[in-house]
Amino acid sequence: MSGLILALFAAALAAVPADVVTASDENLPQDQRMAAFERVVANYDALSTDVVALAQEEDGDSRHRWIAIRVLGQIPADETMDVLMALTGDPQPAMRVAAVQSLSTGGSMNASAKIATMLTDDAMLVRAAAADALGTMRDSSTVGDLARALDDPTNYYRGNSLWVRRHYVYALGNIGNSAAVPALIKCFDDQDPEIVTASLESMKAIVGYDFSEGRSQEEHIEAWRRWWANGGK
Repeated sequence: MSGLILALFAAALAAVPADVVTASDENLPQDQRMAAFERVVANYDALSTDVVALAQEEDGDSRHRWIAIRVLGQIPADETMDVLMALTGDPQPAMRVAAVQSLSTGGSMNASAKIATMLTDDAMLVRAAAADALGTMRDSSTVGDLARALDDPTNYYRGNSLWVRRHYVYALGNIGNSAAVPALIKCFDDQDPEIVTASLESMKAIVGYDFSEGRSQEEHIEAWRRWWANGGK
């Protein structure tokens, strides 16, 4: 029996493409790892069965799975999109992060809607990754999701703002749509000074200018309030 187990174990290891092993080896130089990753992408047609199986293997090596999932994000196909969508429900938060990041590469509307639901994931690491992905995709339909996430009670601890909220604010700025302005104006009153700073930066990203020159932060905020009261002029 032990011989059979060893044989099965060896077969499982053999199913992991050598370049996946190389790409996931943190002891190797970054350029060597990236070259291996790019070879997996280039040879995906030949490796697809192993890559998909590895990405879905919940008990597999998390480093190998991460690479496999990120490879899927580089392959523009309905099949890989379906696999990535399913992986947003993986038990491991790190794998959900990988799936979210890979989905954002494709940039489809279906992907952004799915990623927006991850703003309420149990793991803050996943919530932050979802916000960053939405900022990259720049889908204006997700502005409301990000604004609601800013006020979600789960993003506070004992009344204190948690770090993940900054990701929501910056995502609003990166999307660059004026629909985010009311939420950012509201952030000027936030008790978290980092949220206030992030909201000022995001306002500039959306509007294309700011009122910071020669002003204190308080004066800068008041200038934005006047701008908003004047209809954004």
